[in-house]
Amino acid sequence: MIIALEGMHFWAKIGYYEEEQLVGNEIHIDVYVDTKEIYSDGNDDLGNTLNYETIYHLCRLEMKKTVKLLETTAINIHRRIHSQYQDKGIEVKVRISKISPPLNGPVDRAYIEISG
Repeated sequence: MIIALEGMHFWAKIGYYEEEQLVGNEIHIDVYVDTKEIYSDGNDDLGNTLNYETIYHLCRLEMKKTVKLLETTAINIHRRIHSQYQDKGIEVKVRISKISPPLNGPVDRAYIEISG
């Protein structure tokens, strides 16, 4: 079973350039968690699955940090989710997109994706 949060929107100070570090960028995050055997019995109890409110909170904590690379944030979110659910044997995919990155031409987004 996949539990996903798509299109989380944040304004974060992620970027290599000084202006990005000061002003910030629009960042979108998608997280997909393969719960494998969790919730396999159909029991209608939140304790038997992953709470996506917790996943959102873990992402939000990382968005408060000032970093230069999207890769750093993607890895940190990936690690936080694995750490939170270390006893559940999950697989996690995190995609972080920088909207309208500061390049010398029109680009909708740049993104980094990590899974495992």
